[in-house]
Amino acid sequence: MSKMAFYLYAETQIHAGKGADVGIVDLPIQRERTTGFPVIQGIKGSLRNSGLIKNKNDEIEIFGSSPEEKGATKPGNVAFSEAKILLFPVRSPERVFVWVTCPMVLHKFKRMADMDLDTPEVQDCEIAYVCDSQNGENEIWIEEFKLSTKKDEKVSKIAEVLSECAPDDYIKNKIKRDLIIVSDKMFQRIVRSMTEIVPRIRIGENGVVQDRALWYEEYLPQDTVMYFVAREIMPGKESLKKLDTLNNKVISIGGKETVGKGIVMIKKVI
Repeated sequence: MSKMAFYLYAETQIHAGKGADVGIVDLPIQRERTTGFPVIQGIKGSLRNSGLIKNKNDEIEIFGSSPEEKGATKPGNVAFSEAKILLFPVRSPERVFVWVTCPMVLHKFKRMADMDLDTPEVQDCEIAYVCDSQNGENEIWIEEFKLSTKKDEKVSKIAEVLSECAPDDYIKNKIKRDLIIVSDKMFQRIVRSMTEIVPRIRIGENGVVQDRALWYEEYLPQDTVMYFVAREIMPGKESLKKLDTLNNKVISIGGKETVGKGIVMIKKVI
């Protein structure tokens, strides 16, 4: 085994920020430069700080020695990718909310995680491919976008596979029903415009809002699904097997942990 992939299911909103910006949103999230798709850097640090790898020798073998330790540093034997977007939750009046993805995202996931997925190629921005089990729907609203629907057996099979990311059976069954595949261009619009923008204020000791203490933060919504890949640098040491302990565990990723943000469940991709 030289590679292992994991889902990240967002139990709360996630703010993996890139620092202050000069736009309307003071603290935006991290994104790919080319596509604008959300990403999360620093997965390795979040996993190490979670304390899920309890054996000290295993921790050093996986992550490397701590920078605070004296003497020569020792590199870890596992390389971690950034977390990439897989399924993005969007409001839909017909179904409360749905998960949206696109061919570009699915092909990248297929390649990185070594998954066998037969993905429909969606070119038209006004068409949404849905599970073939859906009945009586010729169109669907995704926020302010109204899309024509096209039933496809491939979507049902993809939903069956990706539903393994779910934290419980209810969400698992909902993914099987409510996964939608749109064009790459439409997906780009969705992830750029349908994140959560939250106003924050700072309260002084007297209970009054401090002067110029209003700012806006961007969050990935609850129920977002991302994934990352861990690779063994020196094959044969079986370092990746020690990551099995991460399966079905909850950790914190990104900032704003003290206000309850960034809680995700890790599920091993099978």
